[in-house]
Amino acid sequence: MDKQFFDDHFEDDNYDDYDDASARSRKSGKTFTKGFLTALAICMVAIGASVWTTVKNVHSYLYPDVELPLSSDTDCDTSSETHSTLASYVVESDVPVNAEVSGVKKSDDNKVVFTYSPVSSKKIINEYSEDPVYNETLSDYRAHPAVDYKADIDDKVRTMGMGVVKKIYYDDLLGYVVVVEHSSNVESYYCGLAKTTFVQTGEVLNAGDFIGTVYSIPCETSLKPHVHVAVKENGVWVNPDKFMKSNEN
Repeated sequence: MDKQFFDDHFEDDNYDDYDDASARSRKSGKTFTKGFLTALAICMVAIGASVWTTVKNVHSYLYPDVELPLSSDTDCDTSSETHSTLASYVVESDVPVNAEVSGVKKSDDNKVVFTYSPVSSKKIINEYSEDPVYNETLSDYRAHPAVDYKADIDDKVRTMGMGVVKKIYYDDLLGYVVVVEHSSNVESYYCGLAKTTFVQTGEVLNAGDFIGTVYSIPCETSLKPHVHVAVKENGVWVNPDKFMKSNEN
């Protein structure tokens, strides 16, 4: 094959047609590839958006963000002042010391005076004693930090001085007890009363007001009927005579 034939062959129109077709094919391939990548990218974005929406909806379902309505009369003050007021209400629900109700006022510590005998008989059958004394009912020796006043069953018992009823309770040894607070540090205890009393907790009393009736003292049943009267000053039992002004009443 001579050079002229070779040159003539590559200048043939059929070759030109082949070359043009090849170029179009390459161009078409590029166009197809670019379009496919664009479509793929759009699909990925759509799938991502769909997944995000689904996750968000599931989270909202599992952990709903709910705002509770706040009533207009709800007190939202959580300051220490509010808590202090609440604590005072709980602790000081009883009538406070020196509170004046219906003209009756508890005495100051240094002005506590007993002007009434707890029962009309005024006869003492068992004196106050800090030393151990024999208790026939319990068959042992123990202190007797109180005074026992002879009385009959159902005799009325009265408070020896003005004050406020602090507590009413039952004790296994002393029976039903009424405690009268005369000041911040002085209290009198009336023991061995009937279950039904004439007063209730928080009631303000004048000296001589009746608080209950004589019944029985479990730890002193060997004695004749009586009322067991004790006094505490600063949390310590003391002789009631310390505050007794007169035994005439």
